[in-house]
Amino acid sequence: MFSRSRSPLVLIASSTALTAALAVGVPALTAPAPATAATPSIPDNLPIFPQVQENPSITVTFEDGTPAEGATVHRGDVLLVHGSGFSPQANKGGFPLPVPPGTSNGVFVLYSGFPDQWKPSENADSSTRKHPHDRMAWVMPKGTLDAVPQQPIDMHRSIARQAQPMNDDGTFTARLVVDPPEQTPGTNFGVYTYAGGGSVNPAEELYVPINYSPEPGPNTPPAPTEDLVVKANELFTATKLAQGGVNPKDGAAKQDDAQTVSFSRDRAAEEAANDGIRRYKGSVTGSARFNVVELTVANPWIITLPNGTEILTAETSDGNVGPDSLTRRPIGILSPANENGAKTYGIGPLQYGELTEQQ
Repeated sequence: MFSRSRSPLVLIASSTALTAALAVGVPALTAPAPATAATPSIPDNLPIFPQVQENPSITVTFEDGTPAEGATVHRGDVLLVHGSGFSPQANKGGFPLPVPPGTSNGVFVLYSGFPDQWKPSENADSSTRKHPHDRMAWVMPKGTLDAVPQQPIDMHRSIARQAQPMNDDGTFTARLVVDPPEQTPGTNFGVYTYAGGGSVNPAEELYVPINYSPEPGPNTPPAPTEDLVVKANELFTATKLAQGGVNPKDGAAKQDDAQTVSFSRDRAAEEAANDGIRRYKGSVTGSARFNVVELTVANPWIITLPNGTEILTAETSDGNVGPDSLTRRPIGILSPANENGAKTYGIGPLQYGELTEQQ
């Protein structure tokens, strides 16, 4: 049912160590840095870098080839962004990590809502472009992804999830799933491109307006339901200090004000298994900047033993690998519910957190 390769105490110790590492904080791209701690950037126009001439342009279509500009899209729709005139030799400055200086940083391509002033070349604050990196395409020329370090800290693993190729002639087709954050930096919705990795290149700062409707469409996944709510104060605090974030997906959600995360009841899986286990779906990943630390907890179960004891299990990261490799492990024993319906979970006198189920 779940791996016994690590005891619950070892799991909690590992999670605590990862949480502590999150709190260290390192420069990265997963969220904008505060103005007081700006990440140093290398100018793209240094004489040692090639001086390129480019005339970038993009068009956006749906998967069937229908033009998307001016259309209205819903969460879950798929857009294809066709780029031409880009240079694989551009954008060789920027942040010193994760792409080493002298290697092209490529181009960010995303769908979101930005304000009127968003362009890096016009000194717009990075908060105007805040967007989850796992919901964008990082279009990279040949060799860029290979140059991202894999040791002593593996930055390559998480960036590989976002990477899409740029051809040698400067063309690309990037596939985007419409999935803007609940709170976008602005209300001008559409496809945006700009230089990746901290480079600044006004020629590549492009915008194609495409309307967004928050109403469910034919491809919109079911909205998460708050069926299992877990307090996560330490996670929110640690990721904020680390300039990272808390990223829920696939049936999970977060409630920032309450510093809780929630998971949706998986009734279909329960009916199929018919074993009495209460199953919830969704994943929550806590990360530091650059995703140098990623810890994922997914798909929690509550198992009732013959003596009535309730055990909380979940799929958790096999080390610092985020969602890339997960194993189901026991998290703790649930206490009886208090007067508010909340239960604590832990082992013996060590209680690690609190959760509430909506029956």
